[in-house]
Amino acid sequence: LMMLVAGIRSAYAQFEDFESGSEQNTTGRRDSGTRASSHDRLIDRLRFGGDFGLGFSSYGFACSFNPTVGYYFNRYVTAGVIATCEYYKYSETAFYASYSKSNFGGGLYAEAFPIDFLVAHAEVQVINYDDYSSYTSERRTDMPMLIGLGYHKTISERAGFNIMFLWNLNDTEGLRYNTSFSNPIIRFSVVF
Repeated sequence: LMMLVAGIRSAYAQFEDFESGSEQNTTGRRDSGTRASSHDRLIDRLRFGGDFGLGFSSYGFACSFNPTVGYYFNRYVTAGVIATCEYYKYSETAFYASYSKSNFGGGLYAEAFPIDFLVAHAEVQVINYDDYSSYTSERRTDMPMLIGLGYHKTISERAGFNIMFLWNLNDTEGLRYNTSFSNPIIRFSVVF
């Protein structure tokens, strides 16, 4: 119990340091760089980033783009919006079958940085996708809910990257076979 109280007191003191203008950089990390104050500009607390995927095979081509815009509430918590755009093109010469599909969506995400190199991630999106699981094209909408942990590395004062292992809590059959939201999800993202 004493250790728990001491840990809470230490965490609260660190939060007070952040709010009162302790040294930190604009990626939310403590640094000898810029100082935060109650008069921070909005742009200094905004975070932009995302990830891009590209795949080729003898059967087709796939690409995805997931831009994000977030806000640093303090050096431990970031939240914002995420968009998803995916495109797939398949062609099987043995069966003379060819089709393409596109998936679109967006939602909200939150990240916590309990320690400098660790990132905890949660997100919920609404995805509209082409469902080919029954061999007929039909547009469906589903809601993936992702949670996971990852490694965070600060590259410069404004830039960093995350490598995250995520799990979709709502792994429905349509999402599993028609989008990139099938378990497990490994995501590499860049932020600035």
